Amino acid sequence: MKSIFMKALVLKLPNFDKDFEIHSDASDFAIGGVLVQKGRPMAFDNKKLSEMKRKWPTHEKEMWVIIHYLKTWGHYISSKDVVVWTDNVTLKDFAIQLKLSSKQVR
Repeated sequence: MKSIFMKALVLKLPNFDKDFEIHSDASDFAIGGVLVQKGRPMAFDNKKLSEMKRKWPTHEKEMWVIIHYLKTWGHYISSKDVVVWTDNVTLKDFAIQLKLSSKQVR
């Protein structure tokens, strides 16, 4: 039986003169992300979460998935501005939080 989870797949080669967007999401058991340029998907990736990561709070999973995809597509986005889209509202205040967990600090 084939798994629905695949390694990152490049759909189209990006134009390095244009900015990028990363759309990411985390669920209770998996993460997913799409690298987008001018409204068109360039690459996508999904991955099952380990047993340990499944126990993390939602906001920590969502932050981890953003970091994961910034690293995954870092070779494309290193010299460009990047807009990251997530559906987790608590992350918008991350930069101004007074108390951070050790995981968030890392």
